[in-house]
Amino acid sequence: MNLLNPRLRCILCAVILLWAASASSAQSAKTNATPANIDTPIVRSTLSQSSVVPGQAVTLQITVLVPTWLTKPVEFPTIDRPNLSVSAPDKSSVSTSETINGTTWSGVVREYLLVPLTPGVFRLPATSLDIRYRNPDGGPDITRQATLAPEPITLTASAPEGAEALDPYIAADNLNLEQRIEGTPENLKPGDSFSRTVTASIQGSTVMFVPALLTTDAPSGLAAYADTPRTNAQSDGRVDGENGGSRVEKITYVAETPLKGTLPAITLSWYDLKDGDIKTTTLKPVKVHVKGVAAISGLPPAHWLGLLALGIALLWLAREYLWPTITQVRAQYHQRREAAGTLALRQLQSAIKHHNYSVALNASMTLKKQADYATSDIPQTLFALGQAHYGNTPASASAAPLWQKLELATDAYVAGRRRRALSSPLPPLNPP
Repeated sequence: MNLLNPRLRCILCAVILLWAASASSAQSAKTNATPANIDTPIVRSTLSQSSVVPGQAVTLQITVLVPTWLTKPVEFPTIDRPNLSVSAPDKSSVSTSETINGTTWSGVVREYLLVPLTPGVFRLPATSLDIRYRNPDGGPDITRQATLAPEPITLTASAPEGAEALDPYIAADNLNLEQRIEGTPENLKPGDSFSRTVTASIQGSTVMFVPALLTTDAPSGLAAYADTPRTNAQSDGRVDGENGGSRVEKITYVAETPLKGTLPAITLSWYDLKDGDIKTTTLKPVKVHVKGVAAISGLPPAHWLGLLALGIALLWLAREYLWPTITQVRAQYHQRREAAGTLALRQLQSAIKHHNYSVALNASMTLKKQADYATSDIPQTLFALGQAHYGNTPASASAAPLWQKLELATDAYVAGRRRRALSSPLPPLNPP
């Protein structure tokens, strides 16, 4: 029994070794086996990162591999998603090769630079690619064709802690503000001008993050004229390289009236992608002081010459045509007043006020032309006043009551004329 035990043990060990060898051989055969779809092209897509913060750039790679070689360039899709900046820098398509099951496959890799502009989930759906490659069998169909699509991928952008309140949200490796003042804003007089140019430079992100920096709001008496903003996107030509850009804004200010004021400071808060901190960049305010008398106008000299010539022409026309017309109208107006006795009545009232008998007598001579004058008390009172004035009795003793009587008679005459004028019917609109 003791002799059999070692033999049995040897036999059992041999069986175990044979089984292990067989299993290893089967596994090796399985590993090196040729897949059923060995001739089918391979399309895959990968993201350098699937979770980022807004403003952080990630790389999307779409790889196409075939068992031989491509006979026609692959037309890769254009990716367009709201709030997602997508760019394909220079040299974004490169050739590649891989060893699959001991065979060298060739193909192409397309790279995209993706920058989420806001927090959110961005789903990039699969897009079919038309792939044409050399037939590995060398049969009658020299070129094979396949239509494949990579699996859809998802990119998640979440605002970093502490940056949720940024408005607008800006994330970058670096952000710098510069301002240039052309002119002397603190020593102006009406009609002078100066300009304010602000440049924002951003690195490690897209220039689309930079908001408008200047407005045309200005102190009263200072006119603002804005140029069209200029943006310049920068890239070193590599998807994973340095990216950024700049935004330039300029406003020209023209002083119209004396003033003392300030153009506001410019402040931007942004999230530093390198340090993970909130940083603030500020430009100083600009003080403005305009001295002197307000300018009449900001018109150029040529416009002033035109206005002067127009004024001279208007004065000549007024002298030649308007003034004679005005003179004629005034003469006709005085003639009507004289014919109606209005001027004579005014003269008579003034003579009565100053006890001037000669002027009163001259006025009465004009009033004799009026039909209602003879029936008034004015002629008799003037006659009595003439007797008192040229008679033997002292004028101071006898003329005063007569002047008062003449004033009453004149007032009664004027009142009667007014009543008759108001009671007279209007002339017919369509006289026969």
